Amino acid sequence: MGASSVFLAANPSFAANQDETFQAAATTDGEPLPDIERVLNLAKEAAPDVVSARMYVGVANASYAGARLAPFDNPYLEVFTDRGRGGATRDLTVQANLWIPIEVSGQRARRIAEVDALVAWQRANVESAKFAASGDAVRAYGMALVTASRVSVLEDIVSVARAEAELYAARLAGGDATLQDERLASVELGRTTILLEESRADMARALASLARVTGRLFSVPTGTAVLPPPPTKRIDAASAERLADSSAHVRAKAQEADYFARARDRASVTSHAPVNVIVTAGRGDLGEARFGGGLSWTFPILRRNQGEQSRADAERTRALAEADVQRRVLGAVLRGLDKEREEVRKALDVLDKLTDPAAHDAVEAAVATRAAGKGDTLRVLTARRDLAMVRLRKLDLVAREWSIVADIVALTGELP
Repeated sequence: MGASSVFLAANPSFAANQDETFQAAATTDGEPLPDIERVLNLAKEAAPDVVSARMYVGVANASYAGARLAPFDNPYLEVFTDRGRGGATRDLTVQANLWIPIEVSGQRARRIAEVDALVAWQRANVESAKFAASGDAVRAYGMALVTASRVSVLEDIVSVARAEAELYAARLAGGDATLQDERLASVELGRTTILLEESRADMARALASLARVTGRLFSVPTGTAVLPPPPTKRIDAASAERLADSSAHVRAKAQEADYFARARDRASVTSHAPVNVIVTAGRGDLGEARFGGGLSWTFPILRRNQGEQSRADAERTRALAEADVQRRVLGAVLRGLDKEREEVRKALDVLDKLTDPAAHDAVEAAVATRAAGKGDTLRVLTARRDLAMVRLRKLDLVAREWSIVADIVALTGELP
């Protein structure tokens, strides 16, 4: 027998003291746990990934400062002077050329269109982040409810195990039980107490996860009854396809593809250099004033932003492929999650209608047998422990269903 089991057997009040300490700490930290709708709203506003995605929208909007500039580039001035050294030209000549680049191929409109697509992409990423945060919130919320109930059930089991250990210790002292029986009861007390502490650790993790995604610290849920998520309509092939098409994850990829298409258009147009309007003024060799003007244009023959356009085309193709894959995968995953939830529901139905009533009847039968003088306390304790284990199994199934619903919410953004 391990040292922990020996300690628990010698100190049967240890687990009870731990219970009181845990409850005292749990009721003083955080605000009461709200309903699931409130948790979802908090997650959509305060989740770290949502906040980060929202800030990227602001970064994308900052790009408008450059995209909306007038189609005039910075002018530049050239000044030439020369002096003749003999012959007909002997005096100083001066010529100044003012170059004014003007975009005449629609570069400004293409820049704005590219930024519009970038902002739309980042906003779609915000919605995608909200979907993921909602799924995380539902998973943490369900885990908090389930672990609160599991802690309550395990506290009852530990109480039964403690009573059983004390009973065997008394029997051993009276010569009515063996040392092995007494040690096994102590081991069982230690095992169930460890499960209780692990469940409390799970509770702390669930509340921490909920705090991370909502930005709020909540206290341990009160009460012992926990219900699975409410039943909903089945997700058939048509609804799965519709949900996949409307998913923010797919829309984000589609917006990304549109952004790279706009980037390619902008790169194509900016390969046409601005037309330069040239204004010339100077002083001739005879001291006369000279004025003139002209145009210059670079022919986009050898260099036309080929690399940038090719990269944008490849990125667009990648984003479209990922959107198509996500659409197909989301539809299949949603159908699979619906089927998995149906099977879990069947297991819960069997447990509620058959297993739990049978375990409850076993407890009543053991109590009645002991009252009639035909049984002993150990049978009652064993029956109560079996009933508690059945209820723990139900909580496992409820936790699994909450996890399934969380996956659905992460893909669709809403409770199914």
